[in-house]
Amino acid sequence: MKHKKSAKKANTNLTHIYLNDKNITQIANIYPTKRILVLYLHNNQISRIEKLGGFTHLTHLYLQWNNIRKIENLDGLKNLKQLYLGYNKIAKLENLGNLKKLEQIHIERQLLDGAARFDFDEDCMKALANHLKVLNIKKLKLTHMSALEPLWKLEVLLASENNFKSTDDITPVISALYSLRVLDLQGCVAQKDVHYREKVTAAAGHKLLLLDGKMISQSTRNFIKNFQTIKQEKKRRELAANGEEKAKTADNSKCSLDSSIGSEGTFAAGGGHIRGHFPTNSLFQVTPRRPVCPRIPRKPVVRSPVLLKTMSAHFGDEMFGRAEIRGLDAGLVMSERGTLSNNNGVMLQGKVMKAEVPVFKDKIRVQRKVQSLPSID
Repeated sequence: MKHKKSAKKANTNLTHIYLNDKNITQIANIYPTKRILVLYLHNNQISRIEKLGGFTHLTHLYLQWNNIRKIENLDGLKNLKQLYLGYNKIAKLENLGNLKKLEQIHIERQLLDGAARFDFDEDCMKALANHLKVLNIKKLKLTHMSALEPLWKLEVLLASENNFKSTDDITPVISALYSLRVLDLQGCVAQKDVHYREKVTAAAGHKLLLLDGKMISQSTRNFIKNFQTIKQEKKRRELAANGEEKAKTADNSKCSLDSSIGSEGTFAAGGGHIRGHFPTNSLFQVTPRRPVCPRIPRKPVVRSPVLLKTMSAHFGDEMFGRAEIRGLDAGLVMSERGTLSNNNGVMLQGKVMKAEVPVFKDKIRVQRKVQSLPSID
């Protein structure tokens, strides 16, 4: 009786079932219990996933190294956290949107026939975005990872030995994976690019800790930071230079347009009318130049010697005083009232001056010198 009770307890307390390496061709005759958490079915000949809906408490399912061609019949595993499907013949990652607790998917190295390529279902990837943390896609011959952009909670991405040719195929997706901490891209062609490690680290951000099995040092992060600032400054200068070049080309085109218009048009010198062809609707507003007007020579201003020599009353008094000394050299006659008179003279400030005989400064200076000489008695 004691032996039967212990056997019964052992059956009820069973949490792991090991059915690996048994050459099983189909999943059958497995009685599900509430306590079973891990099911090992790897390394068999299973061709289809079926009869697992009763394992509602299952958290780990191992189905690698089989002949499975499609992911199906897993909607009942509501508590499944880790799914292992590597080394099968699956061509598409799909039908996993209802597994809200799924955190790890291992679907590496699918043995596909001919030219078939592995693909991702967009709806499935969007459904997995809020809880998937680990994704293993090694050796799938992938050329791009654009389907992984929705996985913003992904922390570990194992994508080694794929056909990524350059870092441009990787960095846009990596920059969208905000929570990424571990990234493995060993064996890819993109790993040979110049500054590959720096570019990938810069795209992943500060949360990335491990790249291709090596820790990212602080010196690498500092170098990347300086490299990014230099790159941004270079881009800013290039944009500024391009703007200046565009402005210069615009000015040159405008000048060439003006010159072409000037060569086509003709100006009439007499009436100032414009002849020729000028475009009305053009990119630049062109206005024809006015014809050059010929300069008309002005007549010289002839000033009267009276105005030149009589700028003030004092000057006039001095001039007439000296004319009285000279006598008749200036052609003037003294009247009885003390004023000078002449038949050809004019009245100015109560005095009569002759306009035809101007008194020049040189003569005045000579007369001053003569007056300044000492007299000999």
